[in-house]
Amino acid sequence: RFVGRRKLLKFLISSMPLPKDIPVIDIGCGVGSNLTLLKSLGFRVFGMDSEIYSLSLAKKNSSAIPLINGDLMSLPFKTNSIGLIVATDILEHLDEDTLAMKEIHRTLIPEGKVLLTVPAFRFLWGIQDMVGMHRRRYSKMEFVRRIEHEGLEVLRSSYFNFLLFLPILIGRRIIHLLELRIESENKINSPFINFLFTKIFSLESHILRFFSF
Repeated sequence: RFVGRRKLLKFLISSMPLPKDIPVIDIGCGVGSNLTLLKSLGFRVFGMDSEIYSLSLAKKNSSAIPLINGDLMSLPFKTNSIGLIVATDILEHLDEDTLAMKEIHRTLIPEGKVLLTVPAFRFLWGIQDMVGMHRRRYSKMEFVRRIEHEGLEVLRSSYFNFLLFLPILIGRRIIHLLELRIESENKINSPFINFLFTKIFSLESHILRFFSF
């Protein structure tokens, strides 16, 4: 999932008309998986996370990239100072996601961009949402409406992981119906399944060049 998503992020960000000297922030950078990608695209990159432990891991993986301990609900940046904000699977963890959107809007430069991903569809709620301490899942229409309400203009919106939607739905229905007690969906995996699904997911970075799901 993360390999496929990084390929998708690389395509989307590469297609944005952004100058290379702008500051780019990966909010909720975790262990720094996206930081190396953003750096390879030539941007002036910073990573931010609210967890000190995550930042310590990110420092090992991306030692040359500045890291900031901060909270999306109160971003430690000046108004109109950031060129690109990347926040992948962050908003669903927050009690007040609209406040986070206000902060994103405040800190972006006038022509700045933000790339957001969130989990979709309430009916896909499963053990992974509970493990990840999610507050909600979104529909595309709902998410776009919230973003626009906070003053941001939506340039493009799409579902993703679309090609694996049916396997995910079936898998979660089976877990629910059989009342399987598992710590995480990551426990029911194998190298072959991971390889196959990575290849399928990676196709989306090519398909999304032509249309949105």
